[in-house]
Amino acid sequence: MEYADGVRISDPERERLVDELGRHLTAGRLTIGEFDQRVGAVYRSVTTDEARRVLSDLPAAPPPAPAPAPARTAGPRLPVHQRIEWAAWAAAGTINLAIWAIVSIAVGAAVYPWPIWVIGPWGLVLLGRTLAGREGTASSTGFSRSGRQSHRWCASQLRL
Repeated sequence: MEYADGVRISDPERERLVDELGRHLTAGRLTIGEFDQRVGAVYRSVTTDEARRVLSDLPAAPPPAPAPAPARTAGPRLPVHQRIEWAAWAAAGTINLAIWAIVSIAVGAAVYPWPIWVIGPWGLVLLGRTLAGREGTASSTGFSRSGRQSHRWCASQLRL
């Protein structure tokens, strides 16, 4: 880090020096007491020359390590409302399959697999909406494609 001699030091420059002292502290080159004294000297200093003296007996610290990038998931995440819809589909499907299994066990033979008529169409609609990225219709939000509110929606809201 380059500092001009005899020039007054700014607060951001002081903070950079304190950060560098902190890196030396974590590397084990300074004790807590020494760190505290040197930080006090940095904040009392008026010029960059005075502030730079606290680092005179320390080696140049390596630059701070970059922050780790956030972990990426395998694919794009579903919006919250679609996750809720898929969870409801899975719960309803599980309940229907459990009822079908209980009835089949009680009868002693596999009965007609009627849960497919609940699970299948609903799952296909959800899959189509998820893959298409469809979020709903304009009439459900009250706005037309041009961005104006539909009169039917406004009238229905006035009646409420």
